[in-house]
Parts: sequence; structure tokens; C-alpha cells
Amino acid sequence: MSGNRLVRALASCVLVTLVVAACGLNTGSSGSGSGDEDFEPKSPEFLVHTGPGGGSDLFVRDVIAMMRKEKLISSNWPVRNEKAGEGSGAMSYLVSKKGDTDTISAMTTTWLTTPLTIEGATVTTNDLTAVAGLIIEPEVMAVKADSPYESLTDFVEDAKKKPGKLVQTGGSTTEVGALNGKALQTEAGTSWKFLSFEEVGQRLTSLLNGDADMMFGSASDFAAQERAGKLKIIGSISPKTSPIYPDAPTTKDEGFKTELVSQVRGIMAPPGMPENALTYYQDTFKKLLETDSWKQYAKKNGVVTQLLVGEEWEKYLAEQNALVKKSLKDSNLLKGS
Repeated sequence: MSGNRLVRALASCVLVTLVVAACGLNTGSSGSGSGDEDFEPKSPEFLVHTGPGGGSDLFVRDVIAMMRKEKLISSNWPVRNEKAGEGSGAMSYLVSKKGDTDTISAMTTTWLTTPLTIEGATVTTNDLTAVAGLIIEPEVMAVKADSPYESLTDFVEDAKKKPGKLVQTGGSTTEVGALNGKALQTEAGTSWKFLSFEEVGQRLTSLLNGDADMMFGSASDFAAQERAGKLKIIGSISPKTSPIYPDAPTTKDEGFKTELVSQVRGIMAPPGMPENALTYYQDTFKKLLETDSWKQYAKKNGVVTQLLVGEEWEKYLAEQNALVKKSLKDSNLLKGS
């Protein structure tokens, strides 16, 4: 081979190599998109602010089971219970994991009320990454089957006759049920006690044993005992009626004007979560809410699916926070008031 022909051959090889390399790089870039297709948490951790058996704990374990059943995740994500401070401990833990890709947390409206009511609770949802809103959980009012009360109005009228004597049971003092109970007391000009238990089962026991006179909670809290004839549902303590108990009158139906706070469940993450991880979690929950498993869960538990992602979720949280703040102020529960 002549010198010129050898040079041309070598040049062609170099050109082909460069083209192939360039194509390979381009293919890798276009195939990965935002990067979320290749992302999966290596050491996943699903945080809740309640102890084992609490509402959020049960919800998250159900969510994980559904995601596994629908093959949306490849391993059983462990649950971490950070129950200190009625949500403040969980929020502080997320802040400590700034930039982490493997930790997410379930949140409820308690995450809005706690920073506004508890001294020393300084972290708010504004300090975290908003992943997605999933459901609104309409709350209902339950009493024992042999209770003389047939409506919220009956209970309130009795409370007016003996202020400070009747008892409502529930979870934390900043949960939706406690907050709405306090708001209704303020409107009615009376008062009743609040008996707090961490686990739903403990609350139901106190109601069935007669230690409490009534309870606000999700339809799923009461369904089994109501079917067994041990409890009766006498009202809807929520802006939306319960899909399971559509005949339970709302507070507005009964003439109360108090604007109630909704029980919301959603997902938050540490501040500064990388975009590819955030997109992965948002896509995973979007897919979950489209599955038959989720639809059956929503129907069985009487929850209303409300998917809000990113900025929509942030906006909704801001609106709910304003409503919570007003409710707390009207009830003289706002921190520093």
C-alpha cells in the first residue's frame, strides 16, 4: 500500500471511530431523558410521623403493599416511625436528609397544624420538597350503636347542657378531628374534652367502652364495627361527604357555618432532592393511582383520590395552610395568640 493510500485509510478509520463514539454518546443522552428512567432508590426509606398502628403508618404500609403488588417497586421499602412532636420530628428528620434521594415521607394536615400550635416546632412544609398530594379523606362522626345521639346537633345540644363533660376521642391534639372539634365548640359556645390515643384501635376501644362519647375519623376507622352493629355513623365532619356513608349529613346540612379543615394525605421529601429522584417518585405515585389495587383501596376506605403534583401540590398546601391558620386563630389555638 502506498503512503498516501495508507494515510487515507487511517483517516477513514479515525473518522468512523469518532462518528460511532458521537452516536453512542447521543444515544445514551436521548435514552436517559431526565434521568428518572434509570433511577431507583438503593436504600429506600418511607417515613411516617406516627407510631406503628397509627393512621399514617397503616396508610404507608398499604401503599407499599400495593406498589409491590403492581410491580412498581422491586423491594419492600422499610417504614421509619418518627413520632416525636406530632409531625415536627418527621419534618426535622427530612430537613436533616437534605439532598437525599432515597427518603420520602407521608404527610397529613397535622404537618400544617403542628408548626402553628406547638412551641419549638419550626420546620414547615415550605422547607421541604413537595412530591405529590394523593387523597382527601372525608371524616365522619361515630357513636356507640346505643347512643342517644342521632346527629351532630344532638351531641352539641347535650354539650351545651353540660359543658366540659362530654368526651371526644382521637389522635394528636393537632389532628384534623381535634381541630374541627375545637372549631365546632367555638361556634356552638360550649366545650367538651378530648381524649388522645396514638392508635386507631385504642380510640375505638375507648368509644366502645364508654370512656368517650364520640369520635371523628375516616370511614375505614369505623367500617368493621359499624357493620357489626356496634357503632353508628351520625354525621359527616368534612367539606365532602363520605363515599361510604353518603347519607351522613354534613355540618352545613345541620346548619353549622364553621369552615372545616380537610384531612389530606400526600408525599413530601427532603429539601434539595435531585430532579431525577423527584420525577421518579412522582411518576411512581401517578402510576399507583391508576391501578386497580388503588381504586379498590379508595372504594373500600372511602377516600377521594386527588392527585396533585409539584407546583399544584405546593399551591394546595399553601391554601390549606391559610385555612388551618384561620381556624386555629378563630379557636384561640394559634401559637403566640
